[in-house]
Amino acid sequence: MNEDYIHGLEHTIERLTGENTRLREENEALRRRLLMYENPHTPPSLQLFKAKIANPPGKRGAPIGHKGATRVSKPDEIIHVSAEKCPNCSHPLDSPIRTEKKTIFDLPPPQKVKVTEYDLDVYKCSSCGTEVKAKHRDCPMTGDMGIYLLNYITMLKYNLRGPIRRVQEFLKTNNDIDLSPKGINDALIRVGDACRSEYTAIRDRIRHSRWVHIDETGFHVDGKKFWLWTFRSADNDVLVVIMDSRGRDVVKETMGEGFHGPVIVDGWRVYSYLKIIQRCWAHLIREVDAFRNLEHGNGLSQEIHSMFKELKESLKSENMDQRRTMKIAFDRKMEDLVKQYDPHEELHKSVEYIRNGLGSWFTCLLYPGMEPTNNLAEQAIREHVVIRKIIGTFRSESGSQNYQYISSLLSTWRLKGMDMFIEMDKILRKELCGFG
Repeated sequence: MNEDYIHGLEHTIERLTGENTRLREENEALRRRLLMYENPHTPPSLQLFKAKIANPPGKRGAPIGHKGATRVSKPDEIIHVSAEKCPNCSHPLDSPIRTEKKTIFDLPPPQKVKVTEYDLDVYKCSSCGTEVKAKHRDCPMTGDMGIYLLNYITMLKYNLRGPIRRVQEFLKTNNDIDLSPKGINDALIRVGDACRSEYTAIRDRIRHSRWVHIDETGFHVDGKKFWLWTFRSADNDVLVVIMDSRGRDVVKETMGEGFHGPVIVDGWRVYSYLKIIQRCWAHLIREVDAFRNLEHGNGLSQEIHSMFKELKESLKSENMDQRRTMKIAFDRKMEDLVKQYDPHEELHKSVEYIRNGLGSWFTCLLYPGMEPTNNLAEQAIREHVVIRKIIGTFRSESGSQNYQYISSLLSTWRLKGMDMFIEMDKILRKELCGFG
């Protein structure tokens, strides 16, 4: 083998080694940049790069035999349809050979605005001299919009996520109601004020719930950084709280100073003052999976996944003595896991995350029905994340407060399977018309 050939190989090796070093450095720099956008604390809804899952084989859609969701009910009206001439040759037709039935669903044309004048008698009590004004269940005591219209505007704005100018356009086009954006906003403020009493009732029920899921996300108010908190009870009561703080003062003010009931939360340190905590396993799994490509990271990830599978099986037991024994065993196993992986410096962040939650990873075993993740709180907060993407910011603190009153009621009714329009109608008639 001649020297020129060997020299050429050495030069190639040197060049490839240099390229390999440069690419490794570039890959590490890009990985660090990516962590700014995706890390263990990035919720699935915000992940930019998700693994693609191939479509399952076979035809997509409902399985064979599925009845479908279309509601077929007794018709409100039956219309008989006849024909006189053949459309092909114009020859007169004899008696029909059969009659085929076809049922369709439709809506009546959009209703136009209806203006009603109420002549309210006013009385003077001969006993105490108080003036008494007669009330009607369809006539609000303040404002000039009726109950149905207030409810209609609320559903367009909140349930269908319509910006105020879109609500304005819809009302003008469909119902021939010409309202200004301020008029619509004033209507929503009246609805929000009417919701305050029920909002307080929801808060009180959450304070006495068997356990509470809590989560928070950033939200701007008048250009300033605020936080939108959701508190979800075991019975699906939802309270939305918007404050300029992400501290424990929000939890104490919402749940009350004396509250120390069970909570399901992520690893945010403000919850550490609470005595009974179930730490979220979804957050834990994301935390350890972020380092599974490291030398010992895959082992830790497999241990956590295996333990989570065991936990879910253990939650099926109805024997509380057995569940308490399981919790003790699981707690010890988690402590051993921390000791096992603590020497590996590259896993310091994951191990520290586990260590900070020791004693709180298996609390759900002591409370039948409690979830080991905080997914229920994240589900409750997801709707508000969508709203944030649509409106960007609240223009005022009063607007954000109004939002929390209305959205809390709508979220609660939705999760409980209640008719939001009917429930809001009851609230508005009670608070605005004086008819409970």
